[in-house]
Amino acid sequence: MRLSLPIIIILALMLVGCSQSNKDPLLFQTPDGWKVEHKSPGGLHLYAVTAGPPGGGLLMFSQWPPPSRPEDIPTLVRQLADGFLKQAQQSSKFALTRHEYQIEQFNGEQCEGSYAAFQIGSSGANILQTMFVMSVDGSMWNGQFTGPSNEWAQALTVLKSIRKVD
Repeated sequence: MRLSLPIIIILALMLVGCSQSNKDPLLFQTPDGWKVEHKSPGGLHLYAVTAGPPGGGLLMFSQWPPPSRPEDIPTLVRQLADGFLKQAQQSSKFALTRHEYQIEQFNGEQCEGSYAAFQIGSSGANILQTMFVMSVDGSMWNGQFTGPSNEWAQALTVLKSIRKVD
């Protein structure tokens, strides 16, 4: 059986595309005891970084698929934060300790972004909920952190250390 040239080219492109989508596109430093999980379902990269005991905070981020530019980051974070604030006000599972937020910026060697943080109370525990959008060497990513405030400082250090794999 002979395959036509266009079919061979399509198959080759599919194989190249599949192999590249599984490549880990980012490198970053994590504190001792933190665990990193990387997945790329459908070629969309997702990272879950879990802090070790006692707090067990969770930092998650993934590629931001909608077209956007680094200069859009503060507006995108504001939209995410406004959406979260609206949901939180309707939730019976947790309560915000304050209904205001500020948008803060962070920068690393190849990374720049903005975040909004909310202090929430759930089952007697105070938890920080943070959402962020960042650009890593021109590629857009978004994510969130949920956990104790002291672990957010460590998670922010992780974000600042992110760089693109060459």
